[in-house]
Amino acid sequence: MAPSSSTSTRAPRADAERNRRRVLDAATRVFADVGADATLNDVARAAGVGVATVYRKFPDKTALLDALVEDKVEALVRLVEAAPAQRGPGEAFRDFLLALMEQRAGDRGLEVVLTSPTGRSHFTAELQRRLLPGVDDLIDRAVRAGQLRPGLSSHEVCLLAFMVGKVADVTRSDDPRVWRRYAQLLIDGTRPSHDVEALTPRPLSFDATTAALGRSV
Repeated sequence: MAPSSSTSTRAPRADAERNRRRVLDAATRVFADVGADATLNDVARAAGVGVATVYRKFPDKTALLDALVEDKVEALVRLVEAAPAQRGPGEAFRDFLLALMEQRAGDRGLEVVLTSPTGRSHFTAELQRRLLPGVDDLIDRAVRAGQLRPGLSSHEVCLLAFMVGKVADVTRSDDPRVWRRYAQLLIDGTRPSHDVEALTPRPLSFDATTAALGRSV
């Protein structure tokens, strides 16, 4: 009996998606190790696929960086979407913040995307469009419930995650878990308290924040 057309087309599509996933995962590792100067040939070697396979899916490095941006923003959006199912508004926000820090601590490629002007502009646009509105909602609900220290903006949350990521980068060879200690210190600082002073000075703008992150690698 001949296989149905749906069965015969499903396998090539599944293979193509697996190869695409291998290339994206390899690109994350290569960009983290080598930086934004890594080539598509470097990525192909790390993925264990032919160079032609990479070029069929991503005709140039800009296309690969764009795909990485989409992939990483999608992962961050899933963190926001999962947060409201947690405990109260304050703990939902803090659960999200820890998950965001964990994502960055384990994925330096997230930061390396920002070293490319093309990657940074795309990442910035996608953050504003898809991620930050959800983070703003988490913050607003937690502040209104009296469970979050006022004055925190959504793009500053990203900055906190990258701060912890830097700690993870420099301590990974000594203890890959020690970043959690500093994450907890920062997270505890978001709790409301009658003893804390208002946050000063004013935060950087979103554009200034993302530009600073781009200079950090």
